[in-house]
Amino acid sequence: MKLILFDLDDTLFDFSSTWNVVMKKMFAEHEVTKEYDNEAFFSAFQKKSDELYYLYEQRICSVEAYRNRRLIETLADHQYTMSEDEAEAFNLQYVQQYEKSLEPDPHVLELLLKLKERYQLGIITNGPHDMQEGKIVRLGMKELFPPEQVWISNVVGLAKPDPRIYQLALDYFNVLPEDTLFVGDSWEADVAGPLQIGMKAVWLNKYGKTPPASDSIKKPLAIVRQLHELIPYLF
Repeated sequence: MKLILFDLDDTLFDFSSTWNVVMKKMFAEHEVTKEYDNEAFFSAFQKKSDELYYLYEQRICSVEAYRNRRLIETLADHQYTMSEDEAEAFNLQYVQQYEKSLEPDPHVLELLLKLKERYQLGIITNGPHDMQEGKIVRLGMKELFPPEQVWISNVVGLAKPDPRIYQLALDYFNVLPEDTLFVGDSWEADVAGPLQIGMKAVWLNKYGKTPPASDSIKKPLAIVRQLHELIPYLF
């Protein structure tokens, strides 16, 4: 193995818990959303966010428009009409607060430094460029993953599990798929997609999920609960 490619969110850091904390705090403090039950409003917002994500994922609208729409529509369901300007101000503050909340994880950095001694490293992530780039900096990973070794779906115009986004990294590093390992938390994007083009894969399955039955024939190199569990498979 010559190359290890990582997903970013919920792989190199815990996106889900950070999202929950930051967004709930903003809802609790914002002059409009603080009037609603925090847990109930966050659940409604999360549902709306998931429902509308296809608009951004399929590039029907920009990430900024997607963020504004999920908030405006959630508030509309709560009988409040929010303007685009109000939503934009909220979301600018959200991006800033989210990035400020991130702190480097010394255990993750130690693992990555150890891997970098033996392997080439890269990141392939689905997501908006403004947040993904900021996360890498705030998490202390910019030296480990310089911009030319990071492929962000919103920047390159391709998203996992499209085989072409993995190929961009293979071409850059001049490495064959069979000499590459992909590590991530999404079965479809980080396991099934890489396996389909001949890479090896490790599924970071923190919550003990079951892979889709239709993909039962495909076998990752390993299924782990924590990132450090990679070590026995790589050294």
